Amino acid sequence: MTTVYSASALKPWQNWVSGSLQSANENWIPLCTHSSFYSEIERRRRAEDAYKAALTELKKKPHYGGPDYEEGPNSLINEEEFFDAVEAALDKHDQIEEQSQAERSRASRQIFLPPDTYSSISTQKYLTKPHSHTSSLSSIDLISASDDVHRFSAQVEEMVQSHMTYSLQDVGGDANWQLVVEEGDMKVYRREVEENGIVLDPLKATHAVRGVTGHEVCHYFWDTAFRNDWETTVESFQVVETLSDKAVIIHQTHKRVWPASQRDVLYVSVIRKILSTNENDPDTWLVCNFSVDHDSYPPSARCIRAKINVAMICQTLISPPEGDKEITRDNILCKITYVANVNPGGWAPASVLRAVAKREYPKFLKRFTSYVQEKTSGEAILF
Repeated sequence: MTTVYSASALKPWQNWVSGSLQSANENWIPLCTHSSFYSEIERRRRAEDAYKAALTELKKKPHYGGPDYEEGPNSLINEEEFFDAVEAALDKHDQIEEQSQAERSRASRQIFLPPDTYSSISTQKYLTKPHSHTSSLSSIDLISASDDVHRFSAQVEEMVQSHMTYSLQDVGGDANWQLVVEEGDMKVYRREVEENGIVLDPLKATHAVRGVTGHEVCHYFWDTAFRNDWETTVESFQVVETLSDKAVIIHQTHKRVWPASQRDVLYVSVIRKILSTNENDPDTWLVCNFSVDHDSYPPSARCIRAKINVAMICQTLISPPEGDKEITRDNILCKITYVANVNPGGWAPASVLRAVAKREYPKFLKRFTSYVQEKTSGEAILF
C-alpha cells in the first residue's frame, strides 16, 4: 500500500531541510581561507615555542654564569659541556687574533719605503745585528757576562743540567710517550701522568726550522721586549726582579678561558749557551723557565697559581755553501726541542686539559717559529 502525503504535510520537512542546508553553507570555509587559517595557527604555535625557549634560556643564564657552573670542586657543569665551552672560547680567541694579525699586516704594507731604502737593505743584508730593547748589551755580551750569580743560581744549574741530560733524549721509540701530533717536521709527544686527580702530563715537541739559528730562537723566546708580538695567551706580565743580565723573575697572568678559572705563573727565566764537548756536535742554546716563590707576588684569590718547568732547547746545523761563498740563511737549520711540565692546579677535567694541550701547543710552536723567521729575515745571522 502506497502512502500519499499532501503538499501541506510536507511543508515543515521542506522548511527544515532548507534551513539546515543554509546553516551548513554559512559554516563552510573556502579552501584558501582554510589553508590560511591553519598557517596562522602554525605561526602562533612556533612563536609560542620560541617565546618559551627564550624564557627558559633567560632563566638559566644567571645560574649558568654563576660559580656553580664554573671550574671548581662542586661544579655542576659536566665534562662535555666544559669542553664545548672551552673550545668555543678558544675558537673565538683565534678569530680575534686572526683579525688582529690581518690588520697588522695591512698596516705594515702601507708603510712606504723610498727606493734607496730597498738598496740599503739589500747591500747590508748580513751586516745589521739584531738587538734587544731590554738591555744595552747584545745577546753575545749577555752570555759572556760573568756576574750570573744570584740566589737561584743552584736551582738554575740543576734545571739546565736536567734538561741537557733528559730532554734531548729521543722518545720516539719509548712506549711511555704517545705521539699526539705530527705536522711536517714537527712532532708532539705526551706522557700521561696524573697526581691526586690533576693532570701533570709532560709534553715534548721537536721541530726543525729553516733560516734561523738556535741563538735567534732563544733570543726572541727569552727577551720580554718581544713577548707580546707572539704570545697570544698572556693578559699581562711584569718583570718582578732582574737577577742578572741573563736571568729574570717574571709574573705572568694568562687570559681566562671560561668556564676554566684564570691562571697566573711566577717563574725564573734564564738564557744560556752550552758549549759542545764534542767538536762534531753543535753548541746548544737554551731558555729555561721554572716556577719560584716571591714575597712581592704571593698567590691571589683571583687566579689559580700554576707551576711550570719549561725549556726551549735549540741547536744550529749548517750546510756549508759551495766554494768560498758566504753562509746565508738558506744554509742554516735550527733543531728545536720544546719541553713543558705544567701543573695547572684547580679542577679542570683531565680530558679537557689534554685536548686543549693537543690543540694549543702545536699552534704556539708554529706561530712562534714563524714570527722568528719573519723577524730575522733580512737581518745578519746571529750565531
